[in-house]
Amino acid sequence: MRTSLTGRWMMNRISLIFAGLGLFLLGASLGWGATRLKGKDWEEAKQLYADACASCHGDDGKGKVAGLGVTAELPDFTWCAFNSEESDRDWALVVAEGGPAAGRSEQMPAFREALTEQQINLVIAYVRTFCTEDWPSGDLNFPRPLVTEKAYPENEVVLSWNFGRTPDKQRNTQFIWSFEKRIGSRGQIELNIPFNIRDPKSGATVGGVGDIEAGAKYVLYDNTESLFILSGGLEVGIPTGSFRRELGEGTTTLSPFLATGKAWGEFVSQGSLKFEYPFVTRRAPKGIFYNLALSYPILDLGRGTEAQALLEFNGKSEWGTQSPKHFQFYLTPGLRKGLTLAGDWAIAFGVQVPVTRERETNYRVIGYLLYELPPLRFEP
Repeated sequence: MRTSLTGRWMMNRISLIFAGLGLFLLGASLGWGATRLKGKDWEEAKQLYADACASCHGDDGKGKVAGLGVTAELPDFTWCAFNSEESDRDWALVVAEGGPAAGRSEQMPAFREALTEQQINLVIAYVRTFCTEDWPSGDLNFPRPLVTEKAYPENEVVLSWNFGRTPDKQRNTQFIWSFEKRIGSRGQIELNIPFNIRDPKSGATVGGVGDIEAGAKYVLYDNTESLFILSGGLEVGIPTGSFRRELGEGTTTLSPFLATGKAWGEFVSQGSLKFEYPFVTRRAPKGIFYNLALSYPILDLGRGTEAQALLEFNGKSEWGTQSPKHFQFYLTPGLRKGLTLAGDWAIAFGVQVPVTRERETNYRVIGYLLYELPPLRFEP
């Protein structure tokens, strides 16, 4: 009874901490962030664009200028999928240092000698106005954590993995292929295909496809000036893994979730809250998953290749089936590293360590390799 009361007390305390952090992030989002183009700067920004950019990119921003002689394909700034994809910081690097600084064409010249930092920021703010639709800015596309769900919709292919050892000495390995496709300005669909391997202390190793997950996500609120984003979504677990061989839950599950992100300059916090409900509760427990991820760049090697230190707090409450209600809490330190100047490849790894006495694993080594797909445009 004493252990149960202690576990319940710890669960309540940690839940309150997560709730407090969530409220803090929401409240802090009301007044902290980037500066946007204001009314009196409009004419100056427009003139700067006309003088420095329009000769190649066109007065209308579509990049179709007759007789230009540039062989590289110029972007269409009115295409919101492209316009909103990168952060202001990345745009500023391209304008100041030229295309090669960000893995782009060398035909994009550097303007660091011609424009001041303030003028570059004005030009970028003006370029943003060519997109007349409501798309969340790339400034809100924070680094992907190891466990915590991102709020920003993505076009990515991700290979993630985890290797763990349970208290009864069983080794579990999982590889997951994730395909993420952005839908419109705010939506995303996702498909996760796992391959599970169980290596029991005694007996033969068992492996096979686990439970496939399909999901959708939608940005509910975003504020570029305060660098805050909030999304909601739903995941559906399909019982494709063998329940008898312990490769799957053996039941369909529904998992609604919320995901949020907030930045204070270089420091980024992201959180997610998910409820998992199995259709057949005698086979799988109900669960609540709460995660908080913190990241900060520790090694600046140039755009797209910088390294970020990660620290995640991962909690899980489960109840149902034949087991009593219990709570697990993990700390997950890690490192994320960009691999290319274009920022389209990245790798991350970390170690998940249990804090509570109740645990399904003694440790778990986790990581991912991702490739960011370019946005696709279908001309009529």
